[in-house]
Amino acid sequence: MQIEIDTIRLVPMTEEMYRSFFREYENDPDLLLPGQTYVPYVYSEEKVRKYIQKQRDRNRLPLAVLFGDDIAGEIILKDIEPRRCATMSITLKNAGYKDHGIGTRAERLAVQYVFDTLDIPTVYADTVRSNERSQHVLEKVGFSLIREDKEFRYYRIDKR
Repeated sequence: MQIEIDTIRLVPMTEEMYRSFFREYENDPDLLLPGQTYVPYVYSEEKVRKYIQKQRDRNRLPLAVLFGDDIAGEIILKDIEPRRCATMSITLKNAGYKDHGIGTRAERLAVQYVFDTLDIPTVYADTVRSNERSQHVLEKVGFSLIREDKEFRYYRIDKR
């Protein structure tokens, strides 16, 4: 499987891709919840192994976001309920991949894949309230805000 638009491709994430991704990964300060302190990410083979194990859940589909040949990020389709709904999350590897439209194009590809290939009519997403960049991208892709609480904003997009 490969989904592509311009220089952005989504492909199934492999263990070696995860290792490469996390070797250059940086925690995003925009994702901090109120009261949390920024802590730099430190690569650990054990942390990566545990993360990979979590992604093997049957209701998850982890996809690498490729920008050319670089692994720019990860999209996870999770809580997949066939013919009903799925939840999407995206993580870019580090700040070097922001502000280039990579996340926007990757999210559009993922939504198209969920609608057309997985035949799922509804995709959900959420974002930390302070992450205005993510909220802007979700809205640009076509998601609508459906509710919010003290920490998160919740979004939805339906197949037309």
